[in-house]
Amino acid sequence: MQLTLSFLALASLLSFTNASPVPDPAAMSQYGCSLWGTTTLVVTRTITKSSTATSTPGAVLAVSSSHSSVPTTTSHTSTVVTSTAHPTSTVKVVTPTTSSSTPAATKVASVAPLKNKKGLSFNNVAATTPFVNAASWAYNWDKVPGGTLSKNFLYVPMLWGADSGHTANWISTATTAIANGAEYLLGFNEPDLSSQSNLTPAQAAAAWKTYMQPFAGKVKLISPAITNGFSTTAPLMGTPWMDAFLAACTGCTIDGIAMHIYDSATNVAYYKNYITSIGTKYGKPVWVTEFGASGTTAQQQTFLETMLPFLDNLSSVQAYAYFGDLSGILVNSDNSISPLGQTYASA
Repeated sequence: MQLTLSFLALASLLSFTNASPVPDPAAMSQYGCSLWGTTTLVVTRTITKSSTATSTPGAVLAVSSSHSSVPTTTSHTSTVVTSTAHPTSTVKVVTPTTSSSTPAATKVASVAPLKNKKGLSFNNVAATTPFVNAASWAYNWDKVPGGTLSKNFLYVPMLWGADSGHTANWISTATTAIANGAEYLLGFNEPDLSSQSNLTPAQAAAAWKTYMQPFAGKVKLISPAITNGFSTTAPLMGTPWMDAFLAACTGCTIDGIAMHIYDSATNVAYYKNYITSIGTKYGKPVWVTEFGASGTTAQQQTFLETMLPFLDNLSSVQAYAYFGDLSGILVNSDNSISPLGQTYASA
């Protein structure tokens, strides 16, 4: 099954005191990019999904990926949004279509507090093994890990969307997770994209009050994860979406802000500026639950060698997870660690 990823440019919300880098069309052409006028960047990627796979949170930068995950009736498509008008914004997209509300069987050996900020986004528990001594937490865009996750990781459940396929059993599943030691719950995945959980701020606020707010004070509640796209007109995107959500969610407990960011591996200044601005703007711990960089393996390694120390030292960032531990990115097809994975584990 072939999935196509498309990168569509949007203007960036953020204005920085120092000029932020913008993408170089010539440099980006090696990734299949083409510019439309001065504000549109389109990139196409095709990834291969195994016929036996049941859940695919996509694979930005991966040419061929084989995936498996928890919900036996979930499939995902992926899209990426970028911006060329100011700092470039690239957003990986994961879209589940779930026909069953029954969570798959799961077993978490035990849980542990966050020992460090480094985490994993996964759709195959076996792929987390190379990182048991490097990362402290993990999530898989779902309520349950779908296998026995090492006790070295704190598993963080996510309520991916507000549709019945995701909200069914959420309260009971999250309650069980908390009883077993869960310390955080993640909110909706990219509600500001129509191909993702696709919620208006008002819809997300209503769903939050029903499904997330009951756990306030029991665990830390991390906001819906916004993209690094931008739109101030409907449908809102990026920080305008988050602003409207926070305004609509009166009486809601939001303990941290989740965000995603994608761009070129050579555009490090943009990542630093954007992530820093999120912490400054909202004054809450920042969870970078997805970030990725386009470029050669060597360029991505250099990117991680620069970004990971930055994230570790940035006090506003509480947690981060590179996208992802998928075949061809952080692990090889046999789930052994890849060269990029080695950099992620050690940087």
